Amino acid sequence: MSEIDLEYIRAILKYGSITSASKKIYISQSALSQHIIRIEKKLGVKIFNRDFKPMKLTEAGLIYKKSLEDIEKLKESTLLKIEEINKLKIGELSIGSTDYQTYFFLSKILNEFNKDYPGIKIKLVEAKTDQLNRFARNGICDFAITYETDKYDDLESINLYRENVYLAMSTKNPLKKDLKGKGQIKWVESKKLLGQNIIRMKKGQNLVLQYQELDKFTENSLKTVLETDSIFIAQKCVRENFGLAILPESMLKEERDDLIYFKLKEGLSSRTTMINYCKNHKLKRIANIFIDRLKEYAKEEF
Repeated sequence: MSEIDLEYIRAILKYGSITSASKKIYISQSALSQHIIRIEKKLGVKIFNRDFKPMKLTEAGLIYKKSLEDIEKLKESTLLKIEEINKLKIGELSIGSTDYQTYFFLSKILNEFNKDYPGIKIKLVEAKTDQLNRFARNGICDFAITYETDKYDDLESINLYRENVYLAMSTKNPLKKDLKGKGQIKWVESKKLLGQNIIRMKKGQNLVLQYQELDKFTENSLKTVLETDSIFIAQKCVRENFGLAILPESMLKEERDDLIYFKLKEGLSSRTTMINYCKNHKLKRIANIFIDRLKEYAKEEF
């Protein structure tokens, strides 16, 4: 099956005979006749009834012509879709993100991006931090919004912003009387935290380094009362005065009258949010555009 087959069949039907068609499409009568004979030999049936004037297609010929036309339409549709992809009119972008990053960061640009690229479908892959890095390595997502890592040599990273982390407690916690300093974020000496209840993030989530630092400063005296995958569950439990937790800076942007954020006098390490993607998978054009918007927003907000 080829485009030339359909062109020749249409010409014969339009002009009524092989002789007339050959003159109109500038090919010899014998060449056109031999081409049709080759098709018929290949199919094992006649595609034209030569007893009619003008010539007509046989039943097999009608089926063959319809198949050629279907292929033509499919090819045109395929080329149109490819053109639309090249012009970013359609497509899919798969983004890996934690629920925290989706809520506080990713969601801030999705609406404007959708207005500019309404045909691009965003597929959100939500998981723990260590899972997201694996997803990025394996191409399950185009890129992941995650945190700095030195575990994978095959990941390419783009820094977005650096964020402070703080301890948080309920306004009902007596520890608040030990806070010192001025401004929104006060500080406390680590010895004041000895024996306090602590809400931790489960293994595989970020903030592990900061919890290790906190344990060191408090002589491993903190009592773990809950481990959770969700930073939002940790925050909720702090508000209910179930214990202390380490929470990222972005959460301060949502005012909570029942929460107090504070820092250790010794200080906890900040963390870097970044884009991670596989070095062996070239980023799509639309992925680069989206990442540029993430970088612009991060520059404005942090």
